[in-house]
Amino acid sequence: MKNKKLIIFVIFLILNFIPQIFVLISKPDNLLNWYLTDDAFYYFKTAQNIAEGNGITFDGLAPTNGFHPLWMVICVPVFALAKYDLFLPLRVLAAIQIFMNAASGYLLFMIFSEKISKTTAWAVAIFWMFFPPIHEITTKLGLETGLNAFMLIAFIYFLSKLSWSEDNKANFQEILWVGLCGAGVLLSRLDNIFLLIMAGMWLVFHGKQINNISQIDFLLILFSATASFFFRLLSNENIFDYVPFLYFLISFSLVIKPTLLYLFRCYEPDNEKTAIRFFINTLSAISISSGLIFIMLFIFHDTLHVLQGFPRSAVVIDWVLSLVLIGGHHLYHRIRYSVNGSKQEDVSLNTNWRIWMSRALSYFSPISITLIIYLIINYRYAGTMMPVSGQIKRWWGTLPNTIYGQPIITFAGVIKGLFDPNRERGPFWLFTQLLDFTASKLKAFFGYSQAENMFDQIYIVIIMAVIILTFVNLLIRKQSGKFKKYIRNLALLPLFSGGLFHAMFYKSTGYLHAKGWYWIGEMILIILLSGILLTIFLEMIEERSLGKKLVSIFTFFVCSTLWGVFSVSILQQFPLNGQVPLEYDIDGEVQFIRSQTEPGDVIGMIGGGVTAYFLPERTILNLDGLINSADYFRKLQDGKTTEYLVENNVRYIYGKELVLLDSDPYRWIFTETLTVLEKGPFFNLYSYQPVVTQ
Repeated sequence: MKNKKLIIFVIFLILNFIPQIFVLISKPDNLLNWYLTDDAFYYFKTAQNIAEGNGITFDGLAPTNGFHPLWMVICVPVFALAKYDLFLPLRVLAAIQIFMNAASGYLLFMIFSEKISKTTAWAVAIFWMFFPPIHEITTKLGLETGLNAFMLIAFIYFLSKLSWSEDNKANFQEILWVGLCGAGVLLSRLDNIFLLIMAGMWLVFHGKQINNISQIDFLLILFSATASFFFRLLSNENIFDYVPFLYFLISFSLVIKPTLLYLFRCYEPDNEKTAIRFFINTLSAISISSGLIFIMLFIFHDTLHVLQGFPRSAVVIDWVLSLVLIGGHHLYHRIRYSVNGSKQEDVSLNTNWRIWMSRALSYFSPISITLIIYLIINYRYAGTMMPVSGQIKRWWGTLPNTIYGQPIITFAGVIKGLFDPNRERGPFWLFTQLLDFTASKLKAFFGYSQAENMFDQIYIVIIMAVIILTFVNLLIRKQSGKFKKYIRNLALLPLFSGGLFHAMFYKSTGYLHAKGWYWIGEMILIILLSGILLTIFLEMIEERSLGKKLVSIFTFFVCSTLWGVFSVSILQQFPLNGQVPLEYDIDGEVQFIRSQTEPGDVIGMIGGGVTAYFLPERTILNLDGLINSADYFRKLQDGKTTEYLVENNVRYIYGKELVLLDSDPYRWIFTETLTVLEKGPFFNLYSYQPVVTQ
């Protein structure tokens, strides 16, 4: 059995490396076409500085924490090789990413072959590894994406392998291993914390109906709090000044409301409970919860002065929405229990507290300890607990005129954002792109041009999503037991709730400049769910005559076609003769800057990752702050950036005129301080002559 698994892994390695070996041996200029984002070079330059003993710094001037730690740990030894050749670590890292892609595909294969279907396992694994849009995000960028995908899939694999006994007891050592894997997931991307928390809650209450009901309650609480925030502040121009209030409202609600629902026995499947008793319990739990939340917010605003704003009516709106949503959800389950019957469950603390506490400690301890250590280390060396890059991107949302886009300021905008088909902005783009494509074809069929927009295409996409989900529900109705089993085996409910929390975190808090690599968890969720639906469909075919043979032929055709198309595309992008257009002429840019500046000069640049890596004898100071220091960010907020630049002897600025002089926050800094020296291959080089005020 072990030999067979090893053989399959070797097959996946071979399938990955055969076409992509041409990447590893390609010419230096071609190799840069593998690394399609400047953000990757933030890692590379910082890793090089760490390896050379210069500290955790991008520019050598100030400490930074604008990165995810686990990928940096991998990058540091790789970029120690940069002292021999700047392209050598790029080749080594590409090989590591290709290996991780194979490992992720292998784990997906193992999940499906052990828990769902061996036939579907091949299709799911091959699709994940070789579908070009997924591969471009998870493997080509040079970022933490491949590691993040591997860690998330490994986490799901260990979660699915938990052995539950008939009395719903699991080996706590196994749960501890899942928690340790969760710590790795957290360090691969910190925003995975939402998924980890939801998975932990699912694991703690496993085997009880409270498990699934509470997961939906968490989502409804999030929806209610977010909607109430936007409804209350709909016409307020300074809506994101109240984001801390939203954080507190959501946090208190997620703790207090489920607790009160539990204390009022709303999670007990009790057929004998009268309708009046059900109504009183639910109303009391939600109303008392809202009252306690109001009191807590009042204390934090009026007594402790932690909150700058406290829109009191938002709590009232949240109370009404919670009554409708959570009350309706629990009413649905009460009706279902009445119609179908339900086994009586003991969910009392007296009976369950030991096992629930043991599970919680086994799972959450390694994750919590890891997070605390990370925050302490961050604060000690960088002066801020959380990565400065995320803080800056949220701050951009408060600026009136920035090149980074506009924040979502309505609840309708939040919902539209969740259904956005754009691969950069849309969390569920693997699903919504298909819907968007179909919607555009329907518009063309009915004679509507793209410009006419027959009530905004995004709403057509939402309607189509509802129709498709209804169709899927009809398809699996006869296989509902098997479908629920598969969903439970892969823990898809906490993955779904965690994914929605994650997406809402970015869509509802003014965060700007989110990228496609943020949505790895959502991509995995869609792949897993699609694999389950494909399994059910193929099993229905297999029940017919010649069905198994047809399924085998179909699977082989799909897998071979995906791999063939992928291989051809890689060979076209990285031919041995190197005759492909360059994505970025770094040689031209480096030579230009060298001709205009002296070794040791400090040059300010928005972005600047690639330039900093290939221009080691100059110092590139990152002006957007994503890979700069907490001190720089504070001065950026306080209007004291000039002071920081002068202290660090910045002599030149390299960038676009439109960005530097016509967008916030850069125009505040550089208006009347820049003189054009020369136009470079991409940007202008300016002499920086600040007016320093005493």
